[in-house]
Amino acid sequence: MSDRFDLTGRVSLVTGATKGLGRAMVQGLAEAGSDVVVVSRKQDLCDQVAKEVEEATGRRALPIACHLGEWDALPALVDRVYDELGRIDVLVNNAGINPALTPVTEISEAYFDKLCNVNLKGPIRLAALCAPRMGEAGGGSIINVATLGAYAAGPGVGTYTGLKAALLNFTKTMAAEWVSLGVRVNAISPGPFLTEMMKGTAKYDEGFIDRSAEATLMKRVADPDEIVGLTLYLASDASSYVTGEDYAIAGGMRSN
Repeated sequence: MSDRFDLTGRVSLVTGATKGLGRAMVQGLAEAGSDVVVVSRKQDLCDQVAKEVEEATGRRALPIACHLGEWDALPALVDRVYDELGRIDVLVNNAGINPALTPVTEISEAYFDKLCNVNLKGPIRLAALCAPRMGEAGGGSIINVATLGAYAAGPGVGTYTGLKAALLNFTKTMAAEWVSLGVRVNAISPGPFLTEMMKGTAKYDEGFIDRSAEATLMKRVADPDEIVGLTLYLASDASSYVTGEDYAIAGGMRSN
């Protein structure tokens, strides 16, 4: 059974990999045998995480600073990975931002564009660059990280959750367009995880973390490490017949 989840010989690229869910994912993928690419905006943090992962797992970790909101920067990111590691088998589009609670009447063009570039355009662009090359090597797995809020939304978060809802729709489109390449595309929609993003929201909304915990059947907020099992399932051969799906991981929280 362990062979189904074995990622030995594969390369996994994770965006937003220096903290929160991305940090847990890159660690878990390396522990499963994959070499990993640690991508975030700051090179020093990428270097630090890559060193920690290499020391803990013995796998190679390539640190690359790249802003996912910069459309023209992404081809160079992919080219560098292929130049240094020769392949990308797994892409995890995890990077995302939600700077502040902003009602619809207060959304500026700059605010909307900033969130759109990172939360939607970046993942679409990076997936589109990776999928054909994955196909040339026999296939791969793309995992888009959305949010359970894409189904329910809420006051002040409409830009973030709306863009993530669009990413879920694109996930299904990608799965349909790239199935002939052997590239599977799925989404993960997390509920409340104790990440920097959640802590940031709590600064504007006292009691947010406690209310989020109460909204789950398990009555708790998840640790980032709890995202790893589902990530490994979708990244590995264990999910070989799964594409175009969205998996909620939310402790039983309802999505509507």
